[in-house]
Amino acid sequence: MNFFRSIKFQVWLKFELVAAAMLALIYTFLILLFPVFYEWMKINEIGESLATIRSSWYDEDVRDVIEETVIDNKLYVEIYSPFSPLPVYRSNNMGGGLSITNISKAKYITEIQSSESGIVYREFIDEREDNKVMMAGTYLGSAEQPDGYIFICSYIQPLGTTMTIFHRQFLFVALTVGTFTTLISVVFAVRISNPIIRMNKAAKELPQGRFNNTVGELDYAEIQQLSETLTTASKEIAKSDDLRRELTANISHDLRTPLTMIKAYAEMIRDLSGDNPEKRERHLKIIIDETDRLSSLVNDVLDLSKLEEGVAELDKQMFNFGERLSGVVQRFDILKEDGIVVELHAGSNIPIEADPVKLEQVVYNLINNAVTYVGEDNTVTVRLYRTTKGTVRFEVTDHGDGIPPENLPYIWDRYYKASERGKTHKRAKMGSGIGLSIVKNILELHGFEYGADSEVGKGSTFWFEAPDPQAMPEPQPQKQGLWSVRVNNDKK
Repeated sequence: MNFFRSIKFQVWLKFELVAAAMLALIYTFLILLFPVFYEWMKINEIGESLATIRSSWYDEDVRDVIEETVIDNKLYVEIYSPFSPLPVYRSNNMGGGLSITNISKAKYITEIQSSESGIVYREFIDEREDNKVMMAGTYLGSAEQPDGYIFICSYIQPLGTTMTIFHRQFLFVALTVGTFTTLISVVFAVRISNPIIRMNKAAKELPQGRFNNTVGELDYAEIQQLSETLTTASKEIAKSDDLRRELTANISHDLRTPLTMIKAYAEMIRDLSGDNPEKRERHLKIIIDETDRLSSLVNDVLDLSKLEEGVAELDKQMFNFGERLSGVVQRFDILKEDGIVVELHAGSNIPIEADPVKLEQVVYNLINNAVTYVGEDNTVTVRLYRTTKGTVRFEVTDHGDGIPPENLPYIWDRYYKASERGKTHKRAKMGSGIGLSIVKNILELHGFEYGADSEVGKGSTFWFEAPDPQAMPEPQPQKQGLWSVRVNNDKK
């Protein structure tokens, strides 16, 4: 397996990429864009400071307001009288040796007087600090007769020492974050990938027939669900494998028995009864019967395969189910020689819409199943009648051992023998053993309801219900109109 495509490497790589993206974002805002933000912030502070001092000019505590503003915002302030070229007030909290006294204020005062806003901003470089300075000036008092002019300065770029500190801090943060994310990513990669690796190993062992591997409890819900899904799939594959082995064994047994009989009686005809017409006919009949049994087995397997794969098609027709049922029951008249009676209780004219060939197969298999498990009375009862809920119901009842309630859900499985106490999926007594599976698939293909009712020691009843084409729709209650109500009221 390519290591670079492994989940461990990919999880680690994604963590590292996220960490690198976070560090790049921090570097962009903390180092590259910090001067821009710093300049924008200081310009806003200068404007707000000017507005604060102008609004407080006539207050008694204006000096305190100025000092507080200068200290809080690290400003340099000079106030000039209209009648003096020298500042009458000066305060410096910028932290440098900047002085703007030597800057001529006359041109700036002229610009302030001609400005609509009354505020002038100018930038210049403080050569001693090698930093950009923003100077803003405005009038104090009224614009027509100002009491004076105020000039405020502030660095609008962080000092070089500040940026050096930021660079060093970023380097420390980058190393810390890189180390931390590397450790965390390795831990997470291992915790996420190891369960998946174990599940992959368990999945690889499925083709070898090891279906009992479990991954155990996991930390993450999604991986736990995946583990449970794999465990469930393993159990289902194990069941399918058991059924496959069972099917192979049962089919082999079903094939071996008639083949052995055919071979044995063919040898008897060759060696013993070839010249005796009576014995020869009897032996040939047995060979023919066993051949029919083989054909029936092969046909059942093919039919079930087509039904389960969904390739079987229905040829629905409207036909008289009662007449068709009578013909199927007559096939079992030969069982009277063995004392087994199949009683038919059916109406003479009960139509149904279905595939007649496939439905006849359903009926035959259900009756044959009942004959297989017939009770001591040697009687199987077949009923066909209409129900009050608009359906046609078919029932086959035997009086055999019955089926325990806990085994009823499994009777439609292949090679299930319901009479085997406490055991499941056993071979049927006789026949192919897949008759009920064929019944289930055909009835589901038609969309008919079906089921089985059984009581231990009393027998079982297998049934299905189909829509009755002759069922009359229930009359809908008619609403009484306004006119009829009035007529009835008039009659009263």
